[in-house]
Amino acid sequence: MNTNVVLSHAIEEASESLTLPNGEAISVLTVRAIEAFSKAEGTPLIEIEKAALKQNILPERYVRNFSLISMEDQYNLLSSKVFVVGLGGLGGYVVEQLARLGVGTIVGADGDFFEPTNLNRQLNATFDSLGEKKAKTARRRLQRVNPTINFIGVDHFLRGDALIDYAKHVDVVVDCLGGLDTRLDLQQAAAVCNVPMVTAAVAGLSGYVGTILPGQTGPAELFGSGGAAEDVLGTPASTVAMAASLQVNEVLKTLCWNEPSDSLLFYDLMDMSFQNVTL
Repeated sequence: MNTNVVLSHAIEEASESLTLPNGEAISVLTVRAIEAFSKAEGTPLIEIEKAALKQNILPERYVRNFSLISMEDQYNLLSSKVFVVGLGGLGGYVVEQLARLGVGTIVGADGDFFEPTNLNRQLNATFDSLGEKKAKTARRRLQRVNPTINFIGVDHFLRGDALIDYAKHVDVVVDCLGGLDTRLDLQQAAAVCNVPMVTAAVAGLSGYVGTILPGQTGPAELFGSGGAAEDVLGTPASTVAMAASLQVNEVLKTLCWNEPSDSLLFYDLMDMSFQNVTL
């Protein structure tokens, strides 16, 4: 019998019925069952999860994504590839949330090391990670968070054509850069590759988030290069985490429903004001 058929039967036999709080009953494959199948068959975890979803069986780790994220949506997330540039404040939170959502392949690029001034806001900055490459720390963290997904760490800075080389193989680019110097390079690389780019910036208790489609004007074209407001106003953890969560939400809307926002969201957490602006 075909190996895939055998695996499908085994997955169906191992699935369990779960009644959701809304009363809906679904079939679920537990984390431990997925791990056991992977070891027994020598099949990657992600392929087990995809096979289950194809049979309308939800991997246990994604139960709390459902039903906002349907079985088909979850399969699409596992089949997607996202390129995150910058693994510090914004990027650390972004790759963590993408992994928990179940984005199948995350390419994360950052040539920087963790230093003490990162400890106030960067998820992966700890006393143990000081002096370590951010890409290496992210890889170790995501392996613990969701070993199903594939994280490709790029531990050097990318500019120009190097950005294009990575952007042309993904579904969404996420701009998690600090400052202004390389943001326009990244936006142009995404546009050349015809890939949407989710961008964000923070300073003090304010920030903005938006999705820039190929050919659209982005904030990087307006702000230029050099110093940035964050250098003067600081970057507390609350502002950074807020922007990163909004970025991940844009990625989710784009990958699952092809509905990225058509404007930038500017927010100020001091007075809890939010405003949409179209460039």
